[in-house]
Amino acid sequence: MFRTLGIEWMKIKNYRTFWILLAITIICIPAFNYTVYDLMDNSFPKIRGKSIFGSPFAFPDVWLTVSWNSSLLFIIPAILIITLTTNEFSYRTHRQNIIDGWSRIQFISIKLVEVFILSILMTLIVFLTTLYFGGIANKLPQGVGLLSNTQYLFYFFVQMISYSTIAFLIAVFIRRAGLSMGIFFVYMVLEQFVVSYLRNKYKMNWVDYLPEEVTDRLLPQPYTQKVLNSPAAIETWHHHIPIYLGIAAVYLTVYCSITIWRFTKADL
Repeated sequence: MFRTLGIEWMKIKNYRTFWILLAITIICIPAFNYTVYDLMDNSFPKIRGKSIFGSPFAFPDVWLTVSWNSSLLFIIPAILIITLTTNEFSYRTHRQNIIDGWSRIQFISIKLVEVFILSILMTLIVFLTTLYFGGIANKLPQGVGLLSNTQYLFYFFVQMISYSTIAFLIAVFIRRAGLSMGIFFVYMVLEQFVVSYLRNKYKMNWVDYLPEEVTDRLLPQPYTQKVLNSPAAIETWHHHIPIYLGIAAVYLTVYCSITIWRFTKADL
């Protein structure tokens, strides 16, 4: 596997678009969180010197805050994945790899590993960003561990790998960058519309388990949840976490299986 990953590295190491998109992704996470942090610190009214939203960037709440903020930027790594994947078809490098002796399973598996590595990288950036903002917001409260609430970082990773594999699946099927990005974006917006419409108008709670929604529910909105949600509602959310994770794992398995099936059966 390391040899094939080395070959993949040779493909992208001099590819300027890859480095630009990767740099944008890496920069946007701390930059966007700083924008929100500065906005809350300077633009909203305070009561006795404290924001009306509390201290979402202080430990331990910062783990949820930064993870939720960063999850809003999912479109950027998705664009990177779609670009790298569709380039394989545009430049026929996938065909050349097969001619050189790779199996189809080997090729598509390595591409899935790349998606996994990118998701880990995004999670690492969120981890470092969280430590930074938690550090500047205030000192660690007495009795609170530095790593308390780090489960939200894992939930971010689950959400990121889910979005990334959806983008990868679309790219393998469509094979054209622009069209794949358009379909990915439309799907994300369309599912949100369907979820909102069916839940609010017809009280259909099963929409909470649709592919995008089930991972979104792992990271609740951090700024008003303690005010708007009752303790009972928060407790119910905690009880549903294993269900959300289990369904997300099933979806991930389906995404990967369909992608592998498509690549192994389609014409090169």
